[in-house]
Parts: sequence; structure tokens; C-alpha cells
Amino acid sequence: MKKILHLILFLLPLVSCTHQDKTDLENGSLWKIVSKSGTESYIFGTLHLYPENKITLSEEVIARVESSNKLVLESHMTNEEEHIRIATEIPDFLLKSFTIIRSEYGYGLVSMESQFTEIAKDSDVDIYGLESSEEVIKTMETVKKIPISDSIFIADEMLQDYKESLKLYQRESIQEFKETLIIQMGNEITQILVDNRNDAWLKKIISFIENDKIFIAVGIGHLGGEKEVLKLLVNQGYQVERIRI
Repeated sequence: MKKILHLILFLLPLVSCTHQDKTDLENGSLWKIVSKSGTESYIFGTLHLYPENKITLSEEVIARVESSNKLVLESHMTNEEEHIRIATEIPDFLLKSFTIIRSEYGYGLVSMESQFTEIAKDSDVDIYGLESSEEVIKTMETVKKIPISDSIFIADEMLQDYKESLKLYQRESIQEFKETLIIQMGNEITQILVDNRNDAWLKKIISFIENDKIFIAVGIGHLGGEKEVLKLLVNQGYQVERIRI
């Protein structure tokens, strides 16, 4: 049950960073990154799909997007054809899960990435993606090969798990969120959806932040843990600092 929930959430922080304590990276959804040239950028952990009456983007976050030169998302599809290609590759069990969650919240479910896109467009901020549509499809195809039992689709349990994930997000508990992913999704799926993608994104993130003032928005599960984006940046000598919202 929880495995399916977290598949949905993934597919549809000045001290010397080389000495930064692990505990400093356990909480916080908005972080400042200082490049080696001194430029300040930001990275924010999103919840891809959420009820609009439960979570609101803070003015602090919106202001950081508006003051940046580029918005970088996990992916940014630029035409209808790309959207159609992605839609046709979504695994059936994800569509079933989405149907169960929508039965509770109706059309009150909001895409945080779509919100960021609109904010960027209104502020004339250029939008980029960390991965191409081909890379997204490849990930989906890999996930499709992992057996998922139909017996896990129990609506009441899935909705309860989803509500618990909302609470973790509201507390900005990025370390706990990642630990929950491993327990509930298993190492194999977590590696495919999180760790492997983080490794692939790192060089691109570094290239962006070394050349401009950037706002990066990726799923919150990508921020916490030993193999996640913040830790990878710390290991590369970057300064990160939590911004409380």
C-alpha cells in the first residue's frame, strides 16, 4: 500500500560544508546553496500532488522563485507531444492509485510544479529541467518491470498513508521522509526513483548554480539522507543553509 503511495509522490540549508553535521540536514524544505563563486541559489522540496486546502506555498518560497534567473524542475516538457508520450507510459497501478486519492479530494488536488511554472512565467523566469522526457520514460519503464500486487489497493489504507505523508511534509521532515521511502518502497524502487536520479542530476545542478542564480524544485524525498541532493552537494564542498518558512 505505502509502496504505491510513494510511487505516486515521485512519478505524477554558513558553515563549512565539508564539516557540516548530518543532523543539520534532517529538517527543512527550503535551502540556500552558495556556489564556489559566491552566487546564492535555492533548492526546495516539493510535494508533487497535494490538496490545496492542506498546504500553501509560503511567500518566502514564492519570493525566492521570483528573484531567481532560472527555475529548474525535475523535468520540463515544452510541448503537448511530450506530455502525451509521458501520459501513455504511466503504469496502470499509478493511475489506479491516483483515482483512489482523487475520490477523497476531488479536483482540489494541486500540482506544485505547475504552481512554480506559473510563478516563473509571471516573473519572466526561464524554466529548465534536470531530465529529458526520454529519461522520464526510461525510469517509468524500469518501474513497470517491478511486480505490484493488486491486493494492496485498499482505499482506506492508501488514504491514511497519504495523509501521514502530508503531515511529514508539513513538518519539513526530509530525513524521516526518506527513511519512510526506504521502508515502504524498498531499496530497489527507492534506488530507481531517488538515488539513481540524484546521481544523474548532480553535474547538471552544479553547472546551473555555478553559472547563475537558480531556484531548484524537486520532490522532497530527494533532499534527505546520505545519498540525496543536499548531501551530494555538501560532499562536493558546497555551502548549504536552511531557510525557515
